[in-house]
Amino acid sequence: MQNANTKKIGIIGGSRGLGSWLVKFFTASGYRVVFSSADEHSQVSDNRSLVEQSDVIFVAVPIGAMCAVLSEIYPYAHGKTIVEVCSVKKFVVEHYLKLREQYPTVQADFVSIHPMFNQMLRYLKGQVILFNYLNGTNLWESEMRKLFAAHQARCLYIDYIHHDEVMGVVQGLNHFNIFASAKTLNTLGNQLGIIRDVASPPYRIFLIFFSRYVLQDAGLYADIQMYNEFVPKALDIFRREVDTLYHLIVSKDRTGFLDYVQTARGYFLENSEDIGISNHLIEQLGVYLNKLNAE
Repeated sequence: MQNANTKKIGIIGGSRGLGSWLVKFFTASGYRVVFSSADEHSQVSDNRSLVEQSDVIFVAVPIGAMCAVLSEIYPYAHGKTIVEVCSVKKFVVEHYLKLREQYPTVQADFVSIHPMFNQMLRYLKGQVILFNYLNGTNLWESEMRKLFAAHQARCLYIDYIHHDEVMGVVQGLNHFNIFASAKTLNTLGNQLGIIRDVASPPYRIFLIFFSRYVLQDAGLYADIQMYNEFVPKALDIFRREVDTLYHLIVSKDRTGFLDYVQTARGYFLENSEDIGISNHLIEQLGVYLNKLNAE
């Protein structure tokens, strides 16, 4: 394995999204970096050329393109390391295993990670990077862990199938809730400005995240919802809970409403410190908004 100073990293999909962050991060960390992209910014003629001149290849393409790109590059990846950064894992790892059977003479390390942030991130401190699957040596995986840890990121291991089960809630359920709530505001037709102005800091936080997600790439969120086979289960439960709560409210069943909320408390008791965290966030948001309004 080469020293970090001489290792060359290729990033497929490096002109946008998480790929652009990877280009900046590894360049700033002293690696030689080359990237390909589907637009005019690509630094190579094609992905095969990128693979042939790189030691480590990051695949940072849309979820729907991941399998096609892996199929394209795998035959030329002998002796190299492929790192995929997809938000959904099971179907990607299963496709890799098929490629390994199809090309038995290709010996390539394969690492699956999921950085839990997007390209707008400026600092890694406190951010989570999930490691989901490894086949081959652990040399580059170990190097990545050390590099991310040096920036005070939290590197956690979670098996790729368990990853998708958890992401069915962390991403699938939460994104669904955000988009449905945002669309409800849009359908109601009230001016967002007045809603924002009268909102207390806790409600303002909700609006902030509605804007954060609605104003980003809808295609990414569609793929997360539709490629993760565990999302429908979470959404089906959510739909039933919405229906139950709705009927409690329209029937003015106050006792039923109180019981409904009480039954969820036990689940959240271990996160009771989050109340203190929320207080801090609310206070800081209030300070920031006051400063913003004064400018």
